[in-house]
Amino acid sequence: MITLMRLFRAALTTCALLLPLSPGMARAAYPDRPVNIIIPFGPGGAVDIAARILAEYFQTKHNITLNILCKAGGAGAPAMLEVAKARPDGYTYGFPSVTTFSTTPQVKATGYNIKDFRTVAQVSVMWLSLAVNADSPIKDFKGLIEAAKANPGKYNYASHGALSTQCLFMTLLLKQFPDVTLPHVAYTSGHDVSTALLGRHVTSGFGVTINQKPYVLSGDFRMIGVSSPERLPEFPDVPTFAEQLGNKELTLGSAHGLLAPRRVPDDRVETMQNLIKEALADPGVQAKFAKAGLSTDYLSAKEFQQVLDKSWQTIGAIMKENKFN
Repeated sequence: MITLMRLFRAALTTCALLLPLSPGMARAAYPDRPVNIIIPFGPGGAVDIAARILAEYFQTKHNITLNILCKAGGAGAPAMLEVAKARPDGYTYGFPSVTTFSTTPQVKATGYNIKDFRTVAQVSVMWLSLAVNADSPIKDFKGLIEAAKANPGKYNYASHGALSTQCLFMTLLLKQFPDVTLPHVAYTSGHDVSTALLGRHVTSGFGVTINQKPYVLSGDFRMIGVSSPERLPEFPDVPTFAEQLGNKELTLGSAHGLLAPRRVPDDRVETMQNLIKEALADPGVQAKFAKAGLSTDYLSAKEFQQVLDKSWQTIGAIMKENKFN
């Protein structure tokens, strides 16, 4: 009996030593389940398109599922609050416009601020564009201003929110014309802005080039200004706002990238950062971005943090000067 008990104990000890080496008990590599990407805009816009291109690459190359969740409304605050409050396990990220993200918390109470997030990677920089219907008599931005001045209440512009980058930038532009009123009409996404302009519910629409490009190519829209420092190669006939108004400071790019809840572990942020870097370096992904009118502008978490910090400071200064807060 004593011999049998000793053998039994020895067998248990052996099993205990071998158990950690069992493949079935090995820790799964991150991520081993779907990752949520929360977009604070409506579906069909530039960020949604970029996210879905990345999701296709992640699925095809690594069998990683990205759940793309578009949650528009509230100037992006509800969606980004959800990201800030998410379990910090690396399975929930936000994909905002850095400028829009930097705007809302500095205007109203949102339940979060810049310190509640950490950057993961920059994905793309998008330029703002203003368009009218192709049969409109308006040919450029100054033409819109002149029409609005001559016909009070007849002309307006749409953007995807009262605190959107486009609305903020238009505030800067209109500051050059204090005697002109150009009412703002808010929608929930760039796609909605384009749809409203196409349906002639508004007289001009402020979006980003990726959203407006298909309508320009189809002959439905005329683009009358872009926010880049120089004319864009794909729209060589569209003058910049800086060019039209003789002020080189009137430029604004909209950086987009992934943000994580502050306490997500370093190794998981690094893993996601490297996956984004790999995807954006892939020729197939680059071709799809280019076809959609998007650029691939990868920055590491550290570099993207610098962009975020600068945007937060710049947007704060602009809003203070223009009495947004």
